[in-house]
Amino acid sequence: MKKHAARGKINIGCLFLIVLLIAGSYVGFKFGKVYLSQYLFKRQLLELSSEVAKDYTLKMYPSNTDIVNAVIEEARKLSVELTPENIEIVRRDDHFFVIKVTWEEEVVLPYYTHYFTFEFNKERNIAY
Repeated sequence: MKKHAARGKINIGCLFLIVLLIAGSYVGFKFGKVYLSQYLFKRQLLELSSEVAKDYTLKMYPSNTDIVNAVIEEARKLSVELTPENIEIVRRDDHFFVIKVTWEEEVVLPYYTHYFTFEFNKERNIAY
């Protein structure tokens, strides 16, 4: 019969692998959260621009301020911090409009801070 001696030693390679896995998961979570918010916000902005394009009688969104407020409300639902200065609405020829949004976010890690700047540009023709 073979006896195994339990001396309380740890394999350094296994410990290093576990620490590397934990650190990678932490960094992946921090960056993944920002990219997921960016993806979801882009989809919400596309849906909002479609709603504005269908609103050719200007009943739901009579002014650019109403569109800006709707964009900020959608951003707030996704924990995206936006101000009205980050949003620009351009209407041309009563048939075409553009929603331009600039969103800045930072990921703070213990010894590093990464700054993101996302620009969204949704152009739509107004359907009559």
